[in-house]
Amino acid sequence: MSQPAHLAEIRHTDLVFPDQTNHQGTYFGGAAMAEMDKIAFLVAARHARRPFVTASCDRLDFEAPVYVGNLIELTGQVRMVGRTSMVVDVELSAEDLRTGERRLCTRGAFTMVAGDRKTNPARLPPSPDALPDFAASDAGFARVLQLVFPGDTNHLGQLFGGNAMSLMGKAAYIAAARHTRSDVGMAASDKIDFIAPTKEGELLDVIAQLSSVGRTSMQIAVRAEAEDLMSGERRLVGEATYVMVALDENGRPTPARRLQPHS
Repeated sequence: MSQPAHLAEIRHTDLVFPDQTNHQGTYFGGAAMAEMDKIAFLVAARHARRPFVTASCDRLDFEAPVYVGNLIELTGQVRMVGRTSMVVDVELSAEDLRTGERRLCTRGAFTMVAGDRKTNPARLPPSPDALPDFAASDAGFARVLQLVFPGDTNHLGQLFGGNAMSLMGKAAYIAAARHTRSDVGMAASDKIDFIAPTKEGELLDVIAQLSSVGRTSMQIAVRAEAEDLMSGERRLVGEATYVMVALDENGRPTPARRLQPHS
C-alpha cells in the first residue's frame, strides 16, 4: 500500500550538545551507538509490527568525528530478514549548520530479534521490495523521533506536555538554522495546540518545515504525530508555529536567507 514518504522511512535529526561530547568536543561513540540502536529498533518494529530486542551489533565503523554543535541525521533500513530476526543497517551523518557541509560519520549493522518469538511462531515479513531513498533532507526541514519511556510520562502514562514542547522547539530550531545557515533564536511560539495525548511506548514523530521568511525572522510550522508501533495507527497529537530570528556572531538580528522558488 502506498504511503507518504515520511511514513515509509525512518529518519531522525538531532543536535549535539556539550554534555554529549568528550574533552575533545566530539560526540561520544557510546551516545552514537545508543541513537543508532534506537533507529534499528524503530525500523524493525515498523517493518514487522512486533516487539524487538537487540541481539548483536555486528560491526560499527567510525569514519569521521561529529563535533559539538553539529546536526546529526540518522537513517535505517532492513537489509535481510530471517524467520525471527532481521539485520538493520543504520547510518549516522553529521552536518555543519553554518556551511551545510555533510559527511558520513558512522555506520553499523544491528541484528534485531522478535521479542515475542517464543509465543508467536509467525515468520517475520520478507524484506521490502524497494528501499527508501535516503538523500539528504531539504534545508528548512527537520524530523525528530522520540520513543516515549516511563520516565517521560506523567502519572497517567502520557508524555509530559513540556517534553513535547521541547522536542517541537528543537525541531523548529534545526529547520530555521538549516535554512539560514546562521545562529538562530526563538522569538515567539505563536500557537501550540495539544490535540491528543502521546502514550507510553508510542513513537512521537515531530516534523518541522519552514513556511515563510521575513527580513530577519522565519516562521516554522511544526506537526507532531503519535504512532502505535504494534498496530501502525497514527494520530495528530500537536501542532505549533514558531518564530525564529537569524542572529549574527554578536547575537544581533541579521537578515535571513530568502526563500528560494524551489524550496
